[in-house]
Amino acid sequence: MDDPHAPELPKMRRCFLHMAAVFVFLVVVASSLLIVETSVRAANITEPTENWIEQILKGLFKQDQYPDPLPKQTPLPLPTKFMQLSLSEAMELFLKQNLDLIIAHYGIDAAKGRHITARLFPNPTLNVNTLSSYTQGCQMSTCGAVGPSVSQLFEVAGKRGYRIRAAELEVLSVEARFEDAVRQLGFTLKDNYFRVQRQRGHLSIDQRALNILIKLLQPDKKKQFTSDLERTRLGLLTVNTEAEVLRDLQRVEDASGDLRVMLRLSPDVELDLETPLIYRSLDLKLDELMEYASQNRPDIRALRLVRDRRKTQLQLAKVIPYPNVTANLGYAVQGPHGPDNQQQWGFGLSVPIPVFDRNQGGIMEAEVASKAAEAEVEKALIQMQNDIGVAYRKVLHSKKLVDVTNGAIDRATTVFQSAQEGYAKNEIGILDLENSRRSYGDTEISHLDALFGYYENLLLLERSTGRNIML
Repeated sequence: MDDPHAPELPKMRRCFLHMAAVFVFLVVVASSLLIVETSVRAANITEPTENWIEQILKGLFKQDQYPDPLPKQTPLPLPTKFMQLSLSEAMELFLKQNLDLIIAHYGIDAAKGRHITARLFPNPTLNVNTLSSYTQGCQMSTCGAVGPSVSQLFEVAGKRGYRIRAAELEVLSVEARFEDAVRQLGFTLKDNYFRVQRQRGHLSIDQRALNILIKLLQPDKKKQFTSDLERTRLGLLTVNTEAEVLRDLQRVEDASGDLRVMLRLSPDVELDLETPLIYRSLDLKLDELMEYASQNRPDIRALRLVRDRRKTQLQLAKVIPYPNVTANLGYAVQGPHGPDNQQQWGFGLSVPIPVFDRNQGGIMEAEVASKAAEAEVEKALIQMQNDIGVAYRKVLHSKKLVDVTNGAIDRATTVFQSAQEGYAKNEIGILDLENSRRSYGDTEISHLDALFGYYENLLLLERSTGRNIML
C-alpha cells in the first residue's frame, strides 16, 4: 500500500536546505562585522600613549574651557548644630560631661561611704534567758525567771581611731587619683584640640595653593601657554593639590570626631575652635617646676597618702593583739517562789586571752605593704624628675625649631610670589613654578608642624609637672 505522505518529502527537504543556507549566510555576515569592529578597537588601542593621556586631560580641561576659581564639589549635608569653643571652654565642658571622669568621681563617693562605716560603733547585743522549775508544785508563773541582758563590745588601744584615720586617708587618696585622671585626660583633650587646629592649618595651606593654581589656569592676555603639555602639567598639579585638600578634610574629620567623643557631643555638632595655634613664649624655670611637681602632682600625692594609710594600717595591726572588752548588763525578773532572790541585777566583763593568735601574720603583711608603698613613692619621684627634665629640654629644642622655620616662611612666600609673577610673564616654566610651590608648601607645613610640636612638648611638660601651663 502506498504512503499518502510520500510526495511531500522532497518539499520538506528543499525547505530545510533553504533554511540552512540562510543561517550560513547570517553567520558569515556577523563574523565579518565582528572582525571589522575588532580591528577598529585594536587600531584605537595602538594609538600613542601621549594622545590617550591628552584625550583624558582634554576631557577635564577642554580648549577655551577652564575650571572655576573654586572647585565644584557635591555639597555635604550641613551640621544641625554649631559650637564655638575656646580651650578653657572645652576644658570646662570636658570636666562636666566626660564619662571617664564621671566614673572616676563615683570612686570618691564609695570611699566616703567606707569612711562613714569606719566611724560607727559595733551594735549592742540583746540576750533574753528564761528558767523555771516544774517539781514540788512549781510552774512558770510561780517559780520561773526571765533575765534580759545587753552586751556591748569596746575596742581598746585606739583601734577604732586607726580605722577612721585609714578611711580618711583613703578618701584623700581617691580624690587625688581623680585629680590625676583630670591631669591625664586633660592632656589628651588639649592634644586633640590642637591636633584639630593643626589639621585645619594643613587644609588652609593646601587650599591657598589650590586657589593660586586655579587662578593661573584662568585665561590671561599676558600669559599664553607655550604648549598643550605645559597646560596639562599645570592641570595635573592642580588635580594633585585638590586631592591633598580632600585628604586634609578627612584628617580634620577624624581629629574632630575624637574631640567630640571626649566632650560627649553628638556627631552633628560642628566645632569652631577659637584658640589658635600660635607661638607663645613662656618663662619656665626647671627648679621651680621640679619643686612644684614634687609637692603638688596628684599621682605623687595619691601615692604619699597610700603610704600614710599603709603606715596607719601597720599601727592598727600592732594593736590588734590587745584584747577587746565586752561588757554585759542584765536584770532578772522572778516569780514569787524564786528560784532566787527577787529582781536581781547582773554585770559582767569578758576578755579573750591572746595566747596563740597575736596577729603575727597581719603585722608582717602590714610591714611589707608599708615598705612597698614607700618604694612606690620613691620610684614615682625619680620617674617624675626624668619626665620633667626631658620635657623641659624638648620645649627648648622645639622653641628653637619654631624660630628657625618662622624665619624661612617670609623667604618662601617671596620666592613663590616671584615665581607666580615670572610664570605669568613667561619668564620661567612650569617646573620652576612647581618647585617654588612645593618649597612654599613644605616650609609652611614644616613651621606648622614645628609649632604643633612646641605645643605638644608644652603639654608633656604640663602633664609631667601637674601645673596648668597652657591656660
